[in-house]
Amino acid sequence: MLLILNALVVITVIVFIIVALFRAFLCQKHHRNSGLSEHNWYLQLSLSRKDAMSQWFLVLGSLALANMAYAVNNNLGGPLSWRTILLIAVLILAAMAYFGRSFYCAAIGIVGFLVWWVAQTTFWQIEITSHVVLTALVGLMWLAILLYALGFWQMQKTAWKRFGAAYVVIGLLLANFLLFAFSTQSGLQSLEEIIASGRVFDVWQNTIALFLVGGWAMLTLLYCWSKKIVLIEEASFVLGLFLLFGLLIVLPEQSLIIGKWPGQLTGAGLFWAAVFNFTLLFEILGVIFAGYRRREVWMINFGAVLLIIFVAEKYFDWFFKFMDKSVFFIIAGIMLFVIGWAMERGWRYLAQSITSNQQNQ
Repeated sequence: MLLILNALVVITVIVFIIVALFRAFLCQKHHRNSGLSEHNWYLQLSLSRKDAMSQWFLVLGSLALANMAYAVNNNLGGPLSWRTILLIAVLILAAMAYFGRSFYCAAIGIVGFLVWWVAQTTFWQIEITSHVVLTALVGLMWLAILLYALGFWQMQKTAWKRFGAAYVVIGLLLANFLLFAFSTQSGLQSLEEIIASGRVFDVWQNTIALFLVGGWAMLTLLYCWSKKIVLIEEASFVLGLFLLFGLLIVLPEQSLIIGKWPGQLTGAGLFWAAVFNFTLLFEILGVIFAGYRRREVWMINFGAVLLIIFVAEKYFDWFFKFMDKSVFFIIAGIMLFVIGWAMERGWRYLAQSITSNQQNQ
């Protein structure tokens, strides 16, 4: 029970931080441009302080029901594992989210399901082969793609807009986290060890689960593209991201780093470092571009923050070793100046277009 409570507490803290950051962004834009604030009404409603208290009571009620399920399970001799109890808690949060219109229940339930996925797939693998493979990580990326597509699909319906925002935000956070992890030297070293530890197809449960998640993600993405819910540029990049992580499943064992930490990258290591870093950079720029195309201010802000983190992290992880500091800052300064200039022009165009549309209405 302690393990379940710790997991749910961590999930709640993560959601609280995300909500605080997005509320800060919305408050800042509300004072700058009321028209843009009205465009993101569903986020303001979901994160408003007036609605927060009732939503958190629903969260506490859901956790109480999950605790009751755990107590009943103990009284019956513990026939269900803690992972099953966690899944029951996720289902309770999902029911509370849609029946109670709770953004927080939806967000915590989604993160809880992701935790369950990692725990369950790891349990299946360790129980049979004593190896941890890429099933959990590849599945997380495919789930991030699924959440992204499902989120924009739900945003087409007014009653589900707030839930769609939760899906998209968590999907973007998860995808960026995985790309950031694999784009570092320590991440590549971990990737080498995981690939060498075993194969995905060694465990039939993980194979079926991965195919179900991948198939669901692809069908949802294709449906959203056919209905023009996602942009063609979004669908193309997301498909490439899906195939990239799918390739890791069948990737043969290979040496990426020679020697102990920090070690030295091999030819294959340099190749995968370039692949993951460029994919991450294009993904961040794609978020900003999609924000302009969709007129979603929070996506632009989200991408801008990720871009700053990307430049800072890559400096300390790669360029600090391979490039003179003064040269790096000159290159980074020029790049950020160009990107900032382009974003400012895009922001002015976005503000003018939304304001003119509102005046015409």
